[in-house]
Amino acid sequence: MRRILALTTAVCLLGATACDSSSGSSEAAPETVEDLAEEGLVGLALIHRGFEGADPETEQVLVFHDADTGAPLQRIELPDGAVDPMAPEVPVHGRFSDDWQYFAFTTKESNAVHLAVLTEPEDAEDEEIEGFSYQPVETIAAGQGETLSEPLIHGERLWYVAGNGEGQPPQVMSVPLEAPQGTPNQEGSLALGEGQRPSDWAITPDGSLHIRNSVPTQQVAGGEGDLVVRATNGTVVNATLTTGGRQWQTFDDATVWGGDHALLRTDGGGDGAPQGVLLLTLEDQGYSTTPLAEDEDAPVVQFAPSAERDAVLLQTEAAWFRVDMADGEVAEAEELFPRFHDASMDGWPLLVRWSQEPPADPSAEPSQSPTS
Repeated sequence: MRRILALTTAVCLLGATACDSSSGSSEAAPETVEDLAEEGLVGLALIHRGFEGADPETEQVLVFHDADTGAPLQRIELPDGAVDPMAPEVPVHGRFSDDWQYFAFTTKESNAVHLAVLTEPEDAEDEEIEGFSYQPVETIAAGQGETLSEPLIHGERLWYVAGNGEGQPPQVMSVPLEAPQGTPNQEGSLALGEGQRPSDWAITPDGSLHIRNSVPTQQVAGGEGDLVVRATNGTVVNATLTTGGRQWQTFDDATVWGGDHALLRTDGGGDGAPQGVLLLTLEDQGYSTTPLAEDEDAPVVQFAPSAERDAVLLQTEAAWFRVDMADGEVAEAEELFPRFHDASMDGWPLLVRWSQEPPADPSAEPSQSPTS
């Protein structure tokens, strides 16, 4: 019987952490997509570019790691070149559907948005693929003079940006995941800013489109600093806090925390620069901040909040940490395991999300997205 991922010595080289013997059980590995969905793809999901030190463009793998030990639990191969092999920040958290069945991507050569589905080995066209993989099944081609980019999946829709390169604002479009060749909805225009650069954009947890340059700033009084935020439908997406002569800002290309909270990092290093991050909370009469992992020696580069926002995993340049914050009480950062290595420019895998439970039964009633 096929074993999708055994904890062999080679696989353990994913990170500096040793293999966890408890993960190498004798239970049969799932052999079909249905089996995999039933077991659930859970853990810390990371995209390794250059799996096991291989070519970062052709060996791209989604790996689920045990969120307590770092041990690899499951791996799924991505199409070659699906993720920029050297980009330091790529919003891969938005490239996968909630149930992990779909993956959206673009490549440098194609100028198209590709939609891939989770596929078991028997269905894969590439005979060298030994385990589960994402195989392209649909392509949204660009029109004459058009450029397609920035695919993102939210709920049952695939979002992307269409631009014509003629000084006109690019358009945010969306199509149903199950019918991507249908007529797309035009969701909004990305206002052009300095140097004709299109605005940043994001989708909030409740599915609202946030276009940064189209949202007015809000000055927030209170606290010990100058806070400016941009929010859409009650969700803070962008925030800049100036305090103590230093700026703290929301992470680019990261998950939107939701509601009246945001996670902020400093705008640079240097002698005396504070480490860790700040959890920002807007309040009726102002705001407050709570430092997380402030005693660590390296800056935080990625974070993965829990679905209920009662804990967060933080990656510094050296290790992964967990901070619990249930019932409004923030615990000290607990070091979990050393950070992983890959062959990308920064040398560590890209964070997708912290998947804590198997995907919900599609026949069940949909739950409300957490906003706080």
